[in-house]
Amino acid sequence: MGSFVPSDLIEYPIINYFKYRNKGKIKDKDLSSSFISEYTQYYRKDPRDFFLENFKPKTFDIKWNNPVFRGKFHRSTGQLLSPFQPLSSILQEQKYYPNLNMVAHHYKSKNINSTNKQTVVLFIHGYAETTFIFHEVSYFKFFNKIFHSDVFALELPYHFNRQPKDSPFSGAYYLNGNPIRMLEAIRQSIQEILLTTLYLKEKYERIILFGVSLGGHLVALATQFLSEVDMICALASPFIFSLNPKIVPISTEIVSQLKRRNQTKWYRLLFACNLKYFAPFTTNRHTAVIGGHYDRIVAFNRVQSLARMLNKPLFSYPGGHLSLIFWLRSLLCRINQLFEELRE
Repeated sequence: MGSFVPSDLIEYPIINYFKYRNKGKIKDKDLSSSFISEYTQYYRKDPRDFFLENFKPKTFDIKWNNPVFRGKFHRSTGQLLSPFQPLSSILQEQKYYPNLNMVAHHYKSKNINSTNKQTVVLFIHGYAETTFIFHEVSYFKFFNKIFHSDVFALELPYHFNRQPKDSPFSGAYYLNGNPIRMLEAIRQSIQEILLTTLYLKEKYERIILFGVSLGGHLVALATQFLSEVDMICALASPFIFSLNPKIVPISTEIVSQLKRRNQTKWYRLLFACNLKYFAPFTTNRHTAVIGGHYDRIVAFNRVQSLARMLNKPLFSYPGGHLSLIFWLRSLLCRINQLFEELRE
């Protein structure tokens, strides 16, 4: 684990919070062999087939509310129907069926002429987040200052207002509990990211896709599908289960049970979502990875592995998982300079 560093004062309490809040709170249906076989059939195949199965892009008809003044931005919230359709019959039951009401937050810069097609950052948040208030006064301001951009932010499945009523916290159903629902949540997220990106391509000249933690993993997966988009994967691992077992205790135990019962090994079940098990196909040219040397949630060596697998530069900082904000501005400046050099 290494010596104690200041960022541990934040990291360890958060890890312990998940340990005591999460365990035993989620009850799921047992995984039968038939349910498992619906997903292991994608093992050693092109993972894009898994994510694009039943994906039919449609007209992006967002119903926006009236903008609200938010400091440097005018913020609007829009809703629309997700294009996602579950593969497994287990998700057809009401208790397990995902919320298909997509929610997008648009932070429009007051300093840019609305008639110009400029830059937009599509922000993908991390696991268990509940609000964008912190990001509005930090991340989004940096995006606006450095990239001169508007900002879009998506609410991931099972987070914010999309979480089930019995969820112990925002996002609990995303990574913890039934691995099949986790697989489908990741698949749903990728499809919603792809749909949103298609919408943004019609309105902006430059799109930057920025994801942190769980969002960083989703951005890393999205590099396999998207072109002409700048990618920044922050605090992300190539494997879902590199997370501390205290954070996803139920999922970790279920996966262990599957192995003990000889039903399947977790890497077969999660093949499509783990970059370790397939070579990147269409990794975007403009991609950068960010990692913290003292990250106790996604270990730095995991982030290094992700950068090697994507064959992209790694930008590191001397902090932990929850202290990226203190170095983010300088990191974004360096990454933006790299992207500009690649365009020349």
